[in-house]
Amino acid sequence: MTATEEQQPGQPSTASAFRARPLFAVMAICSGATVANVYLAQPLLTLFARGLGAAPSSAGLVVTCAQFGYATGILFLVPLGDVRRRRPLLLIMLTATVIALLLAAAAPGLSLLAAAAALVGGFTVIPQVLVPLAAELAPPQRRASVVAGVQIGLMTGIIGSRVIGGAMGEIFGWRSVYVLAAVLTGASGLLTVALVPREPARATTIGYGRLLASLPRLVRAEPALRHSCLLHASLFGAYNTTWTSLVLVLTHEPYHFSTATAGLFGVLGLAGAVAAPWAGRFVDRRGALPIITAALALTLLSAGAYALGRTAPAFMVAAIVSVNVAVQWSQIANQARIFAYLPEARSRANTVYMVAVFLSGAVCAALAGVCYAAFGWPGVCALQAVLAIAGLAVLPFARRYDRRHRTALSA
Repeated sequence: MTATEEQQPGQPSTASAFRARPLFAVMAICSGATVANVYLAQPLLTLFARGLGAAPSSAGLVVTCAQFGYATGILFLVPLGDVRRRRPLLLIMLTATVIALLLAAAAPGLSLLAAAAALVGGFTVIPQVLVPLAAELAPPQRRASVVAGVQIGLMTGIIGSRVIGGAMGEIFGWRSVYVLAAVLTGASGLLTVALVPREPARATTIGYGRLLASLPRLVRAEPALRHSCLLHASLFGAYNTTWTSLVLVLTHEPYHFSTATAGLFGVLGLAGAVAAPWAGRFVDRRGALPIITAALALTLLSAGAYALGRTAPAFMVAAIVSVNVAVQWSQIANQARIFAYLPEARSRANTVYMVAVFLSGAVCAALAGVCYAAFGWPGVCALQAVLAIAGLAVLPFARRYDRRHRTALSA
C-alpha cells in the first residue's frame, strides 16, 4: 500500500515539512541515544554473571525486564503524544530515564539491576514519541523515507550500545556503561526538546482513561494494524531469540571471545542502517508488503545460517547481516503502513504496534534462555525459524486486506 492520503487538518504543508529536515536529523540522534538504553544489557551478560555472582542464563533476566519495561512504557506513555504537547512530555521522560540509568549503575545485585532495567525501559520510550511526530511533519509521498531516516538513528543506537557497551564493560566495568548512557541520554534529549517545534495546547477533552481505553477499539477497528503487529512481532521475536543469546555463544566454546570482541560483531548490524534508506524509498513507490515478505524470508534463511555459524564464522557473519537487514526493512515498512492507514491516531497506532513488538521481544528473549539451557544454540536457531514461518503465515491476510482497500478507494 502506498501512502496517498490527502493532507489532514493541522498537517504541515510540504514546504514546512521540508524545512523540518534538520529536525529529523536531531530526532534520529536522540532516538539512537535513547533506544540504546533498552539494549545495554545484551553484551554485558557475562560481566553481570561474573560481577554479581549469577549464572549466565539468569543474567538474561536483565534483558527480559528491559524489554517488558519498554513495552509497558509504550503502552502507558506514548498514547499521550496524540493529546498532549510533545515538548513537556519528552522532558518528563528524559529526566526519569536518566535517574533510572543511574540507579542501574548503582545496583548491588542482579534482581535490583533487573528492576532498574525495567524502569529504564519504561521511561526511555522517547523514540516512540518522535517517530509519529516525524511522520506527522513529513509529506505523505516522503513518509516512509523520513521514518527510515529516524530508523537509521535507532539502529545505529542499538548497534552502538552493543559494540561500545561491550568494549567499555570489558575495560571499565559494566557500571560505567550505564553512567555513559545517562550522560548521552541527557545531552541528546535536551537538544531535541530545545528544537522540537512549540505546539499550542491540544484542543481535546479526552481523559487519560478514555485515551487508553481507545487502544483496544483501535485494534478491533483496523485490520491493517492487527496484521502489521503480528508481522513485525513475529520477525522481531525471531531476531531477539538469537541476538540475545549470541554473546553466550561467542564467549564460550568453540569461540572463547572476550566480551569486547564479541561486542564487535554488533558492528555487522549496521548493515540494517545502510539498507534503511533504500527500503524507505521502495515503500514510498511500491508499498509495504513486498519488503515485509522479503524480510521474513531473509529471517528464515538466517536461522539456518546461524545454526551453521556455531562452528563456521562465515555463516555467523552472514546470519547477523541478514537478520539485521530484515528487521530494519520490516520495521520501516510496517510503521509506514499503519501511519498511512491511521493518520488521525498515529501515536496510539504506534503504541499498539510497538507494545506487540516488544512484548514479543521480551517473551522470545525469555524463551531463548530456556531453549539455550535445554537444547543449546541449535534450539535457539530453531525457535527463530518457527517465528519467521509464523510471520509468513500472516502475509496472505494482509495482502487480501490491502487489495480490498485499494479496490474500495478506486471505486
